[in-house]
Amino acid sequence: MTWKRLLFRAAAIGLLAASPAWATITVMLDPPAQSVAISAPSVSVDILADIPEADAIVQWGLDLSYDSPILALSGGSWANAVTINTALFDVAVAPDGDELSALVPFSAAPLWGSNVLLATVEFVPVGLGTSPLVLSDSNGAGDLTEGFALDPPPTGVFADVAYVLGAITVTPEPATIALLALGGLCLLRRR
Repeated sequence: MTWKRLLFRAAAIGLLAASPAWATITVMLDPPAQSVAISAPSVSVDILADIPEADAIVQWGLDLSYDSPILALSGGSWANAVTINTALFDVAVAPDGDELSALVPFSAAPLWGSNVLLATVEFVPVGLGTSPLVLSDSNGAGDLTEGFALDPPPTGVFADVAYVLGAITVTPEPATIALLALGGLCLLRRR
């Protein structure tokens, strides 16, 4: 091995040892998938995050999309449907109106941990089918109220985030299914 290769390897090992671990925040829904009858008064889902210490945060903001022909926000608005975990966060106003934004109080900043409850969102089933629940942020498009702001918070520095998809399936009422099955049996019997 030449001295140049040895020098390159030593420099590479030194850089790896000196650089911080690259961490990623993972944001998921709990439960990730669920089924509910159309007659249910509501269905809720928790938004959780695994935040490594290397990516300790001082603020977060998210978007949550869903299929409106299948689900509606409880109370008709984000403000009524979203409950921010106020044991850990101060509620922040999101300019895009989706109310999924919060700040870590100065006394608790920075914040990290496993399965950190960010918020709970409550939906009302309004149609049959499966609605994907898609979490995202638009801080790459310059929205500084979305994403996970790192500590210390130099302006515009956000953690890498991996979002896990979820889904809510709205099914007919069990009595309706039973009546359809009975009707199908009657049709078979007539033949």
